[in-house]
Amino acid sequence: MKPRFKLLMRMGTRKELAKRFSVLTLLTLAALPSVVYADIESGSPRFIERKAEGWFFYKDPKETPPPPPLIRQEPKAPDGKPDSKEPTVQPFSVSWLRENMPKLLDAAIDDPSKENVEAYLYAQRVAMDKSQRYAEMTTRVVAADPFLDENNRVPIATYTKPFFLRNAQSGVTEALKHVATVGGLWVFFDSKCEFCRPQVNTVQKLAKEYGFVTKFISMDGKALPNVTEFEKNTGQASILNLRITPTTVLVVPPNNYYIVSQGMMAQDQLAERIIIAADSNNLLPKDIAQKINTYDRGVLTNEDTQKGASDDPKQWVKYLKDKLEGRYEGGSNNAE
Repeated sequence: MKPRFKLLMRMGTRKELAKRFSVLTLLTLAALPSVVYADIESGSPRFIERKAEGWFFYKDPKETPPPPPLIRQEPKAPDGKPDSKEPTVQPFSVSWLRENMPKLLDAAIDDPSKENVEAYLYAQRVAMDKSQRYAEMTTRVVAADPFLDENNRVPIATYTKPFFLRNAQSGVTEALKHVATVGGLWVFFDSKCEFCRPQVNTVQKLAKEYGFVTKFISMDGKALPNVTEFEKNTGQASILNLRITPTTVLVVPPNNYYIVSQGMMAQDQLAERIIIAADSNNLLPKDIAQKINTYDRGVLTNEDTQKGASDDPKQWVKYLKDKLEGRYEGGSNNAE
């Protein structure tokens, strides 16, 4: 029994080895397509296509060229020019004072030591001295340049100012009398309006003094105690888009209407509004317009400043002087 048992054991071992060999063979064969496929994908010829090489199929790998040597850039030698640095602020200049005085004041308040307070006060002294020197030079420059002296535009001295005001008032009188020759006044009122009666009185006084032709128009068709002659509103108020009474309108034939007041207004205010409306719409002669615009004497226009813009101070100072030349004669502010 023992020899037979040993024989069976040997046969079992051989069968097991055969099975294992068969499995290993199958695994090897299964892996071959992927290897071949990988060779095809890589672009290299298959071994079966290289049979002419025989046993001498080995080839040395191609030598890859060495990488190019690194080129070191040597630092440039200095050319002797110093590095550009931000301009430093000069001590005690206006820029320096503007920047440092708040800091010095803060330090003096936070820590009021002798050194901190003294530093701020001396910086303040420098600023005040600079201001004094600027004011002195300003006085000299203004005294030598009539275009910079405001007294030549509008007199401020006690002796000369009354002459200036009388001249201005004469211009107002001339302007109102001229407007009365080219236009008239419409006054819209309502019989229930509390402010209409005093406003009618104001307009009547103004018309009598300067010669305005007046027309009183009733919104509700009823009269006022101080208005004996009037017309009923027939659509004029709607055309002018009026909302309240009393309303005063400057009428210049044939079809010019200028609302000068809505509500009650004093006589001098009403006269000023009439002049503004007339001047804005070029109803005044040039000489009268110059008299009423006394405060515009020697004033540069926006067009002047736009045309004279330049980065060169000498250039634009000369340009402005040339523009102001002749602007003071008769109070004219028009360019020649």
